[in-house]
Amino acid sequence: MIYRFKVWFEDLEDVVRWIDIKPSHSFLDFHYAIQDSIGFDKKEPTSFYISDNKWRKLFEICLDDMGMSDSENPEPKTLMKDARLMDYINDPHQRFIYITDFLAMWTLNCELQMITEDAPKKKYPLIFRSEGKSPRQLEDSRFKMLDDDEFDALAAKILAAKAGKNIMDGTEEELLDETDDEDDLELNDYGDGTDDDFGMDGFSEVSEK
Repeated sequence: MIYRFKVWFEDLEDVVRWIDIKPSHSFLDFHYAIQDSIGFDKKEPTSFYISDNKWRKLFEICLDDMGMSDSENPEPKTLMKDARLMDYINDPHQRFIYITDFLAMWTLNCELQMITEDAPKKKYPLIFRSEGKSPRQLEDSRFKMLDDDEFDALAAKILAAKAGKNIMDGTEEELLDETDDEDDLELNDYGDGTDDDFGMDGFSEVSEK
């Protein structure tokens, strides 16, 4: 007997994997299969969460015990290597939430699609089907820092784009400079509006005869 799970990124619904895995396999086996299917390196802290049918987290199964106490749940953490899939599936469309790298928070949804017979001579778990190109693990734009070369390349692109805009605008900057010069000339010719011959409102005072 084989479980077939549909696995997809929460924020990238067009990136989907279908993974076949045996009920006797552990969540650690499932973790490795998911990481292989999306090209990640398996090194980041990761957890599965048993979910209800509305994708609400109910129970955590973690990759490693990080030694962090949980005041709401002082019981020892359940580890992936100790948890078999068959012991946590009680729904024909059982759902798990899979989160890897708790800085980037890559989140994938896992839903049981069907239970089928295993194929002879195939090694499980296996990637049954794959759609969409996975994001690069270390290039999540929310957290990625640019190195010096990338920063220089980005700065060059910005400068080139700005130069192109100035040309398309018909030397916009030169026109602005000429306008500024004319404004300065007018102010020098007519004063600053506070000369003795002018009132505070800039108009000439007329004495009453």
